[in-house]
Amino acid sequence: MKKIFIITERRADYSRFKPIMNLIKKDHYLDYILVVTGAHLRKEMGYTKDEILRDGFKIDYEIDMFKDDSDSGGAMVRSFSRVAEKVTFCLEECSPDLILAGFDIGANLAVTIAGAHMNIPVAHIQGGEVTGTIDESIRHAMTKFSHYHFASNEDALNRLVKLGEVRERIFNVGCPSIDAILDTPDNPDILNKYNLSKDNYFILLQHPVTSEMEKSKHQIQTTLSAIDKSKINVLIILPNNDAGFSEIIKELKNSKINYVESLGISDYINLLKRSSGLIGNSSSGIHETSTFNIPTVNIGSRQTGRLRPKNVFDVDHNEEQIVLAINKCIEFKRNKIKVKNPYGDGKSASRIIEIIKKIDLSNKIIQKTITY
Repeated sequence: MKKIFIITERRADYSRFKPIMNLIKKDHYLDYILVVTGAHLRKEMGYTKDEILRDGFKIDYEIDMFKDDSDSGGAMVRSFSRVAEKVTFCLEECSPDLILAGFDIGANLAVTIAGAHMNIPVAHIQGGEVTGTIDESIRHAMTKFSHYHFASNEDALNRLVKLGEVRERIFNVGCPSIDAILDTPDNPDILNKYNLSKDNYFILLQHPVTSEMEKSKHQIQTTLSAIDKSKINVLIILPNNDAGFSEIIKELKNSKINYVESLGISDYINLLKRSSGLIGNSSSGIHETSTFNIPTVNIGSRQTGRLRPKNVFDVDHNEEQIVLAINKCIEFKRNKIKVKNPYGDGKSASRIIEIIKKIDLSNKIIQKTITY
């Protein structure tokens, strides 16, 4: 039996790991070891560890990485260092056959680096994507510490080849978050739960950009001003805790717009697919909204360069541009425009599982050499 080590820090990575872990649970030849850390263990971020347990997953280890409440790049590095140290003890104790890491999230970077140093094969989900900001640097660093790569599209696959990775170890499987959202049961009562009117609200999810953290306050003020000018109903989801988050949260809480600290996968997907659009800079606006033909107002640089479906309207932190994009979203919904999601078809998890069963996990693949 192959033991697969997974660490999850927040909703963004859990939503992608969930369909994979569901398939592992059903497979006689595979087992998973799950570490929960980061936002999952913070009450002010929804304590989403409870959601993981409700979904029927066992949790093998917990690592408290966010002990520093200061809002700075230094605090992010200190959090990273905590999980990087503690995850090594988990790895030594459970001796996994494979680390399944992903995306551009700190805890996943930590376990990728640890695995490479501890001679444990690492498979990375969604490498090769262009995202801008510190996230892109993290993502490409993880690529270089990983031995196998599960790309979400052909564009990302080609970039991984250009990064010097062995072509035979790169697989175009799509993004497993599409599996998760398509597997989410419909909840017709979701609007009543959040006091919303049918097809008459937007969702706002705007995260800090670490390289622009000193502009966070002005950026969110511009977004809120555009929303006020557009006279639209909005449900706010508070941002992650990357550097620059505190100014954003302060402005959002003072805006008198309804907000939630966090949403589980089920509530988020059910709200998203009934909405008039997603406003902000979340990767969900690039990866997920097109599956439901929901338009996105993508603001600023956080998703710069990422492959886009045709439902995405890119704008700067400019009130007039945001208002115009909101109007385009309303028109998009009114015309019932259909688009194709370039990030997958809902079958990514099954492809990943089948590949994991076949790949070589011996010491022969540990030593990496750039291909050019």
